[in-house]
Amino acid sequence: MSNDQNQRRRSNPGAAGEPIHYEAPDWLSTSDLEQELLLAAVADSRSLCPEERFRRLDDYFAADLEETEIQYRRSLLRLLADFRPQLAELLGGPREH
Repeated sequence: MSNDQNQRRRSNPGAAGEPIHYEAPDWLSTSDLEQELLLAAVADSRSLCPEERFRRLDDYFAADLEETEIQYRRSLLRLLADFRPQLAELLGGPREH
């Protein structure tokens, strides 16, 4: 495995099958999180192999889950981590249990 792949796996815990334990900050609105996810998805659509990330995005929104606002924001942040792991890590603070 190349060093580049190892680095991506370390910076995106979700890619390695590990849960992401970050909370979206209060100062960032849900609308802003949705916008960041959309922008990341559009930018990533030009990459060589976006299928897996887009499938997870499609599966999430197709499921139309009943979620609280907090759960929805966590989901947006987790999906954003698929496209922009460093941005999601910077935006998300540690989740309080």
